[in-house]
Amino acid sequence: MRYSTDALRELLAVSPPLLMLDQLTVDAAAGSASALRAVTANEMVFNGHFPDIPVMPGVLQVAAMSQTARALFMAMDGGDGNRAEKPYVTSLQRVKFRTPVRPGMVMHIACTANDANADGSRSFTVKINVDGDAVASSAVITLAWKGLDWFQPTPTGDGCPLFDQVSGPPLDCVAIRQFIPHRFPFMLLDGFWLLEGNKRTIGLKNVTMADPLVQATAQGLFPGYLQVEASAQLGCAAILAQPENHGKLGIFLSIDKAEFLRPAFPGEQLVMQVDSDVKGRFGIATVQVFVGSTLITNATIKFAILSQAEVSANPTP
Repeated sequence: MRYSTDALRELLAVSPPLLMLDQLTVDAAAGSASALRAVTANEMVFNGHFPDIPVMPGVLQVAAMSQTARALFMAMDGGDGNRAEKPYVTSLQRVKFRTPVRPGMVMHIACTANDANADGSRSFTVKINVDGDAVASSAVITLAWKGLDWFQPTPTGDGCPLFDQVSGPPLDCVAIRQFIPHRFPFMLLDGFWLLEGNKRTIGLKNVTMADPLVQATAQGLFPGYLQVEASAQLGCAAILAQPENHGKLGIFLSIDKAEFLRPAFPGEQLVMQVDSDVKGRFGIATVQVFVGSTLITNATIKFAILSQAEVSANPTP
């Protein structure tokens, strides 16, 4: 089955700038799907993600892969289409960013379904190619059916336990701009504290319907892949705040694993903790994201700290 752009908006319940597919074809019988996404310089995201080095954010490539997998999941396991539950990405594994995606390229997304799990969830192997056979990114993505109450805010208990580690006000968004290049509409960090010699940092991201990225989801959500991006920006801000790293850039290399336990909704505050271990130019970070006392996301990511000249010569997500 082939989907038009209008059909994609309705099927995926998402609009630009987070709708990352222009064309989609699903073959449920074969357990496969393919999609296209043309990339142009006239996109809002390039104003806020490395403004001087236009490259498609890795997490938006994850969005493209997730949306392709979600369409295939619904076609294969959605029953008669009247199912009360909704599909949601519950985990990412082995997400790798290999070739930069720049304006003028076309992303070719290929998705293959794996066997269904006992709980009804299903994983998908997805790959994006550009410029012929060059692999831009790849991932294993798991989706599950969730009841409608899962997509509603729920009481989160007491205050976030991460606040026990901090004192005083956080560095604000003006200070953050000194360390990372991200700007509207892709700056996803509102404040942070440095802890433990800059190896640990705690940060804030307020979720609101005033955010165009939240407005792009029909359900009014802050998706899990954006929570990982916010945490990556937090970890980079902490590392780039160190004098020896001033003027450098943090580059996303991979998401080894990520687990999404609950969506984030407008009116909620994400409190993120990132623990980083940097050796030379490369590092690994563990991520936890809370709403109140409830852990909603955890992840392990890898990154590089490079000079602007190195990134300009060979930009990556």
